[in-house]
Amino acid sequence: MGVELVKKFFEEKGISKEIVFFDKSTENSMKAAETLGVEQGQIAKSILFLADGVPLLIVISGDKRVDEKKIKKLVSAKKVRMARADEVYNITGYEVGGVSPVGHKTSLKIFVDESLKRYDEIYPAAGESNNMFPTTFSELVSLTGGSIVDVAKEF
Repeated sequence: MGVELVKKFFEEKGISKEIVFFDKSTENSMKAAETLGVEQGQIAKSILFLADGVPLLIVISGDKRVDEKKIKKLVSAKKVRMARADEVYNITGYEVGGVSPVGHKTSLKIFVDESLKRYDEIYPAAGESNNMFPTTFSELVSLTGGSIVDVAKEF
């Protein structure tokens, strides 16, 4: 269960963080926003990419898409692609739809898109497709050790 990885992460950091569980799926930003009663942009999507075969995690606002050309330029890669579902699970320990920005099975380079800065509170997945945890942009950057970037494009 992915939520156990997230709980372990917070316990090891000595952080008391509420994980909220839902009866409905929060597997995508639209469903999550609807369930929480917040704007779609407040949902922090965690998306795994492979840049020349090297995994990296992009955390981005739910109302944005990732511009792969910007990732290529950012990491000086020739080829960037979104990871397949099996790769996501094997690398992060999470199923697609529940990928958390923290507590991964393997160490990852993490990039947090500045599109999330617009909100006082944001909601990333907590390891499963029916849970999330509330946080702020600055806390998310601190928790992930991520670099703040601009890799977003409009839908």
